[in-house]
Amino acid sequence: MSELMSLHSHETSDVSTPLVTGYNMSQSKPSRFKVEAAVVEVEETAVSDGQSHSVNGTQPNHENGQGPKIDFTGPMKLLKTPREIKLKFTVMCLFVLILVGTILILVYYKEEPLNYVVGTLTYYVDTKEMVIKYDQLERLRGEMGMYTPDMLPATCPSASEDTLCIRWRDYGKLRIDYNRSLSSRGMDCYTVGWDTYAPDTSLKDCFSVKNSHWYGGSVTKNQNLPLESMNFPLTAFITSDRDEQYGSVVERYWLATRGVSVRVEDTSPLLVSMDRDEQQMCVESMYWDSVHYHHNTTDSHLEYFICVSNNLVELFNMTKPFPTPSIIPDMALLSNPVWSLDVSSSTEDMSPFDIVKEFQQIHGKGLVDIRSGFSLNEGDLRFDDFGLNDSFVRYVQDLGMMVSAGVTPYVSVESVAFKDGALSGSLVKDPRGEVPGLTMWNEEIGGVVDITEASASQSYKSDLLAFKDEQGLDYLTFDYGEASYLPYGYQISTELDDPSEFTQRYIDIATSVSSTVIARSAYQNQDAPIIIRTYPKEATWDVENGFGSVIPSVINLGIIGYPFMALDINSSSFETMDKELFVSYMQISACLPVMQIPSAAVKYDTEVKNLVKSYIGFHNNKILPIVTKLGQEFLSTGLPIIRPVWWLGDNSEASMLNSQFLVGNDLLIAPKMHSSESSRQVYLPPGKWFQPGTGVLYGGNKWEEIVFRMGEIPFFERRTDQ
Repeated sequence: MSELMSLHSHETSDVSTPLVTGYNMSQSKPSRFKVEAAVVEVEETAVSDGQSHSVNGTQPNHENGQGPKIDFTGPMKLLKTPREIKLKFTVMCLFVLILVGTILILVYYKEEPLNYVVGTLTYYVDTKEMVIKYDQLERLRGEMGMYTPDMLPATCPSASEDTLCIRWRDYGKLRIDYNRSLSSRGMDCYTVGWDTYAPDTSLKDCFSVKNSHWYGGSVTKNQNLPLESMNFPLTAFITSDRDEQYGSVVERYWLATRGVSVRVEDTSPLLVSMDRDEQQMCVESMYWDSVHYHHNTTDSHLEYFICVSNNLVELFNMTKPFPTPSIIPDMALLSNPVWSLDVSSSTEDMSPFDIVKEFQQIHGKGLVDIRSGFSLNEGDLRFDDFGLNDSFVRYVQDLGMMVSAGVTPYVSVESVAFKDGALSGSLVKDPRGEVPGLTMWNEEIGGVVDITEASASQSYKSDLLAFKDEQGLDYLTFDYGEASYLPYGYQISTELDDPSEFTQRYIDIATSVSSTVIARSAYQNQDAPIIIRTYPKEATWDVENGFGSVIPSVINLGIIGYPFMALDINSSSFETMDKELFVSYMQISACLPVMQIPSAAVKYDTEVKNLVKSYIGFHNNKILPIVTKLGQEFLSTGLPIIRPVWWLGDNSEASMLNSQFLVGNDLLIAPKMHSSESSRQVYLPPGKWFQPGTGVLYGGNKWEEIVFRMGEIPFFERRTDQ
């Protein structure tokens, strides 16, 4: 065929030329496919018998009898090169995006930890952290279950929407109940309960005290406010007057200025710590062998109640755990001073009769309180030492004054009362339960009346009434009584859930023998007409049981339900107390619901005596009307008479103040706090405040500079008519 072109054999030609059959070069038509030209390099190589040609670097192989080959993939590779670059670039970009995204996820994505929510309380299992929010603000943060094992808890089958219940195998169970009904009253409340599955298991929860200021709990010897400024190791929360222990008056109730209240249930064996550095308060339930005796179980349990609200005063009013009395203390004790007479420290040149005569010359009315220690041996109730005799009471009453005598639940080993108690079995026994256990108080050694035993309690009460009647006393006052004075390993007749119940029963006896109780210790005795004395203060301006601890003590007493209080001063400290410090003590004493004056007042010069007389007038004119009015209101409201400055408005700086206080809402007291202090800044709460000493009317909710003048009580009156 003419259209066909013959292909010569490669044996007869150096270069074979491919021919395409069926294609006429002269009559070519435009192809419907556009083919771009491809350049094929032909490498020419000189050979001895002529020129040899290779296509794409392929050498002819004459030795093997094969001709040159043509590489058809070359043009295709060149065609694909731009596409490969684009593809590689796209893949690389995707890789970079994936890498960056992965890094961002690892850095910024935080997986929500396992948590449970009930009400506005959230509990995080992994970190044991608890957070309570209210009105979009964080109110309380803490750690629940400090000793729970490192394992995921299981939920209880009975849990509901308003109840969180989880349990750890072989450890215990946590239950949190949300009280939804109180939400309509402007607060959220939770009941937190721990129970253990194994004996001798400790339960511990902690609360952060950062960004809030805490009050309540107890009144210690070295009291300061707010509580987060103090430091206490983990200690049994019982009545005590010893260093690094909680005070003579305790209540399992705390209030925080961020709108939080915490109350621990009565039967939990409670230990409490306050860490000033970590800003953390912890509550722990555990039986301590050195404190909790005569209990019939080793299973710990911890239950407490948390409430949060925007209104701190209303929160206190609704959550305070204590009852109120039916009557207030006798008006004769509120309107007249209590003259403290420590006959054991009287000087030889002044007998008790001489001192009382001096009292009468300063102010002809009041109560002369013969402090405990008046008898030769404690427990023998008679006036037989220190210049006292059976005519003393009648002598004082003839001067127009009342008389009381101080008693304790202790009996000296040298007393007749100790021998009688040992024979009758009416004293607290030692760990073996066979003989009286011994304790030490006020540098004396003796036994303790077992007031948990019915017959011993009745006998003790009868002895007190007989002594009161025989001497013609108007009142009895009650010293000591703290649970910390119970003998080591004590055995008593009736089991006590809390050792502080011993103090409670002691004051209950006091209530039955005296119309008004004057005492220094108490536990859940707010329903009695009681006046609480502060721990006897020393001759120092410091917070370490000195002048600096007085204002924190009286404020905290009001928070835990004891609105009537008096300032007590250690009689032995007057030998080193200068006139300025004594006058400052008397100024604060005059501003309290009950004014107490120590017998040392008669040893100072005429100037001091005249100042004391003027302070009695200040108490009657300024303080007594407020105390009478708020005292009656306390019977129904339970609100304190002595109040912190933040009571009239939430101010972060005011919440830290421990150098000024309110008497009701209308009188602000800001005493001098150190001998070198001639002036200082005083915070005035919202309102208009008038300073009688200067005649200046100040605006409220700000700080003002005041100057101290010798003998003048620095106070401000709130004016509502301006």
